[in-house]
Amino acid sequence: METPTRQFNPAKTSSFLILGALALVALLAPVALGQDYAYVTNSGNTGDGLNDTVSVIDLATNTVVATVPVGGYPQGVAVNPAGTAVYTANSDTNDVTVIDTATYKTATIPAGASPVGAVISPDGTRIYVANCNDAVNTVTVIDRATNTVIDKILCGSGSIALAAHPDGSVIFVVNIFESTVAILSTETHKVVDKIVLKPVGADEQSLPVPIVVHPDGTFIYVANRLGPTVWAINTATHEYIARSLGHSHCGLALNPAGTVLYVPDLDGMPWPPVGTTVDVIDARTLERITTLQGFTGPLDVSVHPDGSRIYVTNAVGNTVSVFDAATYALTATIPVGTLPEGFGEFIGPGVPLPLKRNALARLTTVNKTIIAGAAGVNSPQKVSEPLGGALMAGSAVIQPGMWAVGLDGKVDPRRVHRTQGGAVFLSEQTMVKGVFDAIRLGWIVNTEINTELLAIVDEVIRADRVLAAVAIDDAIVAKVNATGIKNAQQMLKQADDLAKQAAAWQQLEKKSSVFCDAIGAYRNAWDTARKLVP
Repeated sequence: METPTRQFNPAKTSSFLILGALALVALLAPVALGQDYAYVTNSGNTGDGLNDTVSVIDLATNTVVATVPVGGYPQGVAVNPAGTAVYTANSDTNDVTVIDTATYKTATIPAGASPVGAVISPDGTRIYVANCNDAVNTVTVIDRATNTVIDKILCGSGSIALAAHPDGSVIFVVNIFESTVAILSTETHKVVDKIVLKPVGADEQSLPVPIVVHPDGTFIYVANRLGPTVWAINTATHEYIARSLGHSHCGLALNPAGTVLYVPDLDGMPWPPVGTTVDVIDARTLERITTLQGFTGPLDVSVHPDGSRIYVTNAVGNTVSVFDAATYALTATIPVGTLPEGFGEFIGPGVPLPLKRNALARLTTVNKTIIAGAAGVNSPQKVSEPLGGALMAGSAVIQPGMWAVGLDGKVDPRRVHRTQGGAVFLSEQTMVKGVFDAIRLGWIVNTEINTELLAIVDEVIRADRVLAAVAIDDAIVAKVNATGIKNAQQMLKQADDLAKQAAAWQQLEKKSSVFCDAIGAYRNAWDTARKLVP
């Protein structure tokens, strides 16, 4: 184990761990700015204390809008469910940097030795950090309300990466030096079980690093750092299937639907790292769908919240590559800092007001396209009537009086007004119903238009979810009644369940009804959390 031990301690020299058509279709692309952001850790050169930063990328423009200094050799990154805070695990300085995503101000929290991976509990109350020192091997637990360490837990030899079950009951901890996944109870902070991983090839070392969990919690996926094996593990039975894919892997990501797995291929472990491909894998069978080309040392990967784009960090090129998830075309290359990693999930959940503005802009474009006589719309006037009602409702949502105002006198894009928030959610229900009424008329036979209308609904739902999560995070930071926070979190989970049910329904009337129920449930979660904060 001598080689991997050197790889993952502060003196390491190589520790990259991360991971027909509608004629006017181009007009249907998002037009507003600032809806979603990525936070890429730039690890710099280990030990020199230079170029240790986070690049903040506006995903609407694919440009870096801020560069934030953090601790030494940042690798792991995690964004809280509200999108209000980012945590980086800094391996050289043995600490965690907290970034306020509104101001980019930072705070520092001590961690264990050589922290690498980080994950935030689904309820946003705890941050778990894997410390990969070969002698200590702990997981540090940080309280979100106080940004202080509340526990250090022994989970195995070489704890390096983490993933949280969607229900928040357990954290999955990858232990690289013993080739296991430990199952850590979030209630007792005890390891309740371990899963031993064996590689596909007899001569291959089993050194698991990257891990992701399926959105419904039924599977976790793990990949080998010094070999081609990828594991899909049943979380109920702990049985797994394994496939040999590529050479070796540092990053891993799932699309939001949980159907497609993205696996960067590092082609061994030289320095600097090489590799030019990312495999696209069927998450059910682990069979290769296709292979994307053109990377320069691909390390980690994250997926846009709407599933439309893939973001891959390139260690050699100091860039992030952006690929279209449908066409697999390279759409952008973003220069970032030195030796970018982004180990973990480095894309946030989105900012509510820009998301809502963008949804309205997209709907406006669709409506204009239909009125102009787009192919595949048999009765443009009849379709435009319900869309007009949806546009009126959407316009009401984005009015300044509906949103909170910060101390600087500017509209706060993350928080609706305390007394107007109910009206915002009600207008969103009207907007969603209007969109579905337009689809249900049956006059639209153009698949691209219908797909875009459903994508607009998805954007509205995601924005409403973040509104509730922000209100809950405000209550957590304010350290108010814990029972009240728990009630709001339970309501948020109920809303999430309804949104998932709605997405699965094929019958449009039922789909519309359940989506509106989900928005109402997000309103309840928001309102419950809002009332907790004076």
